[in-house]
Amino acid sequence: MTLRSLAGTALEVGAIAVVAALILGAALGQPVLVSYVETGSMEPTIDTGDGFVAVPSFLAGDVSEGDVVVYEAERLQGGGLTTHRVVGKTDAGYITKGDANPFTDQDGPEPPVTEDQIVAQALQIDGTVVVVPNLGVAIGLIQDGVLAIQSRFAEMVGFGDSLDRQGSGVVLLAVGFALFALTYLLDEGKRGRSRERAPRRRTLDTRIVVILLLAAVLVPANAAMVVGGGTQALTINGEDVAASPGIEPGDDATWEIGVDNNGLVPVALVFDGQSAGTTVLDEQMTVGPQQAATLSVSATAPGPGERTVLSVTEYRYLHVVPVSVLVTLHEVHPLLALGAVNAVLAGGVLLLVWRVAGFGRIRIRDGRGASLGTRLRRRFG
Repeated sequence: MTLRSLAGTALEVGAIAVVAALILGAALGQPVLVSYVETGSMEPTIDTGDGFVAVPSFLAGDVSEGDVVVYEAERLQGGGLTTHRVVGKTDAGYITKGDANPFTDQDGPEPPVTEDQIVAQALQIDGTVVVVPNLGVAIGLIQDGVLAIQSRFAEMVGFGDSLDRQGSGVVLLAVGFALFALTYLLDEGKRGRSRERAPRRRTLDTRIVVILLLAAVLVPANAAMVVGGGTQALTINGEDVAASPGIEPGDDATWEIGVDNNGLVPVALVFDGQSAGTTVLDEQMTVGPQQAATLSVSATAPGPGERTVLSVTEYRYLHVVPVSVLVTLHEVHPLLALGAVNAVLAGGVLLLVWRVAGFGRIRIRDGRGASLGTRLRRRFG
């Protein structure tokens, strides 16, 4: 293999990695591997529209002063993902600030940032953030074009807009991934024929397509379920209880924990109380795409000078299986519920490929026979 071919292969692998990371990030509702900023609050470290390498929090390790983190803001600019630098720490959480801002986020409406709010850290080498220039600008322009086309089509057929910028990005990147995979397979077929003495018919092995599609669907789906779940903790201080009307120390009281679904697929959530004395009142619920909900838990209210930690583990499943079935399987073992979701997703992919092209090799082009397009029309006809 020549140096030129090695470089080409490296670029292809890098492109696939970036595409897969962006699709996965959209599915999870949090950055994975790469992300970008849309404002100038982090200039000159990260300019508006520049991308950066984002390391998920469960891989990045402990947060230190000087780290640039991506966290789920509660009130800052209406809430949502924010990329700012950690400039301090208090008992209540981290103090964050945009490099270009004259004041911290906590000088405004945002409370100190807790560990469970941090979803990623920007990769730094020798204290310098690794930046991908204009990544966000390019993605934004393409997404705007997709949104314009989709909006025009929706008007023509009498439907309202159905995609936002995140949704258009997922559609665009998924289509691009599929086209890249198809082009790669066709090029492999060309190279294989060039090494043969006699010309052969141009074919496509749909089994390879199945493998690629299964990977493109199952990898982000399982990441969304496994990484999206986890344990949440809510600390109740006795002083806050004393200041709350209607609650007395020692009473059974109810508190709420926020849960959200930043992805594009509805999720079924199953909850288990982990800390002693914690009772989960809503053991399961369904949260729609881009929606939030509240989980009610009860425990004995602590007295002054005391505190109670309410710890709840969340199991997240894509809602492609009836909730009752998921709950039944979950009660046996969470892996059974996870397996049921994967079986449905994999079955959908297999059914799609079988309906469109069948399994085995199909002819792409043949001067003596029907083209691939004709063959597909015949199948659907």
